Amino acid sequence: MTIQALPPINVSHPAPHRGRVGLAPLLFGIAAAPVAWDTQLLFSVALSGHACYPRNKLLAAPLWSGLWSILLAISLAGIVLAIVGGLVAWRSWRHTREERPGSAHHLLESGDGRTRFMAMCGMLTSVLFLVALVFGTAALFLVPLCGE
Repeated sequence: MTIQALPPINVSHPAPHRGRVGLAPLLFGIAAAPVAWDTQLLFSVALSGHACYPRNKLLAAPLWSGLWSILLAISLAGIVLAIVGGLVAWRSWRHTREERPGSAHHLLESGDGRTRFMAMCGMLTSVLFLVALVFGTAALFLVPLCGE
C-alpha cells in the first residue's frame, strides 16, 4: 500500500495587504472617536455636575467662572481626536482598498479583505461619533449652565 501525496493547494491569505497597514493604525482608527466621545461625556458631566450641584442644592451659577470654556475645550479636543482617527482610518483604507477584487457585498460573503474591513469600520465609527461629539458641543450653546 503506497501513500500518495496530495497536490499542493494554492490558498492565498484572506488579507493580502495586511503588511501595508499596521495593527496600531487600524485600532486607532476604530477606537479614537468612541474614546473621544466617551471622554467628552464623562468629563463634561462630572465637571458640570460638581460645579453646579456640589451639595444637595442647585447653584444659580457654576463654582468656577471658566467652566464653559473648560467644557468647550474638552469638546473641541474630542472633535479633533475623532477627525484624526477618521483620517488615520481613511489612510488605512486607501492603502488596502484593492486588497481583494469585488464589491463590498462579495467581500462580506467570502470574509476576504479584513484589513480593508477594519479600515472601513474605523471610518464609519469616526463619522458617527463625530456627529455625537458635535451634538454634545452644541448643547453647550443651547443649554444654560446650572440655573442661569
